[in-house]
Amino acid sequence: MTWLWIGGAVVVLAVGALVPAVFGRQRQRLRSNDDAIAARSRHNQLGLYVENVSPTDDPLLQQARERWVTAGGVLAKARSEGDFTLATQICVEGLELVAKAGE
Repeated sequence: MTWLWIGGAVVVLAVGALVPAVFGRQRQRLRSNDDAIAARSRHNQLGLYVENVSPTDDPLLQQARERWVTAGGVLAKARSEGDFTLATQICVEGLELVAKAGE
């Protein structure tokens, strides 16, 4: 009978520890969803300009392509709002280089 009480207590403690962890992660994901969408949108926008840049093209376009690749790496591992913000900033820098190359 004692083992039954001990087993029940272990189950209650395990459930009590897991519930906040599961719901906490879900809230974090929902909060950063807008940032994730914005960062991926900027990344796609930059990719339209630099995806097929060759080594003989403008050096500014080559730098913009480097920003695109770097932002893609950041987005691949992004888990927090700060990561998505960083990727957005990198893409904005790349888009500014594309604008300078077009002048």
